[in-house]
Amino acid sequence: MFDDLATADITKVETKKSGHKCPRCRGAGKYTYGYVNLQTYPCGKCRGTGLLKTSPEQRLKARAYSATAAIRRKEENVEEFGKREPAALAWLTSNNGDFAASLLEQVRKRGDLSPKQLQAVYNSIAREEDWAKQREQKATQTQINMTDLLDRFALALKAGIKRPKVNTGDLLFSLAPAHGHNAGCVYVKGEKDAYGDRDYLGKITPEGKFFAGRGVEDAVKQRIAEVGADVVTAAKAHGAQHNNCCFCSRDLTTNESVSNGYGPICAKRYGLPWTVTEEFIEAKAALKQANQGAAS
Repeated sequence: MFDDLATADITKVETKKSGHKCPRCRGAGKYTYGYVNLQTYPCGKCRGTGLLKTSPEQRLKARAYSATAAIRRKEENVEEFGKREPAALAWLTSNNGDFAASLLEQVRKRGDLSPKQLQAVYNSIAREEDWAKQREQKATQTQINMTDLLDRFALALKAGIKRPKVNTGDLLFSLAPAHGHNAGCVYVKGEKDAYGDRDYLGKITPEGKFFAGRGVEDAVKQRIAEVGADVVTAAKAHGAQHNNCCFCSRDLTTNESVSNGYGPICAKRYGLPWTVTEEFIEAKAALKQANQGAAS
């Protein structure tokens, strides 16, 4: 009775595929390149199906998880390398050069260095230790008495001055920041050049060791020692020559300031003596009288 009815093959019936539209080919499963000779290629992201199994939100979440996992793997690689080579890792993390940065990135990615790279790191460590010993020997030979200057700076810090300084014209002494590697040290710079810049001459540690810069002459070192040992004399000489304070660079306008070589505020902050001699008063009065006589 039903022999004349055609029976469809259900295995050949097309079913609607489930998934999310591919963002690269926009669900077409293929894309076209070119302007004149157009070429069509199957989409590599969805493999020509036009659909992806995951939603955009799921893919975004998966990428975030992969990025977090990659960071965690890098941290684990560095930690494992530090257990095997603690000295090498300490040098890589403390050095700011491009060579150390590239090796540290390799440690993060691969977890290790090649034998030659590791040997180069230890050679650099040994070389820097030798340089440090040489600088220490030179500094020990150049022992400078900076007690007076350091005491003045300590008083200025207590008075609220964040970066005390002494500017004698030919030299500039400034206290290093308290949060840096050279906390407690004094930086020394030379005289201003035509562009207003000062050459770095070196630094002085609280123990009085002078780490000189390159090419610093013995005469300059002697001048640094003179100022560090007697700040008051250097300040008076600078004030008499330039008519301004070597601590704040302000002009000296009163008899007392001119007589002392610095102002009363700086004298209080830096613990300096504040006196006006009779000789100065008499000399100024005589000069004033002479000027009046010349004008009349």
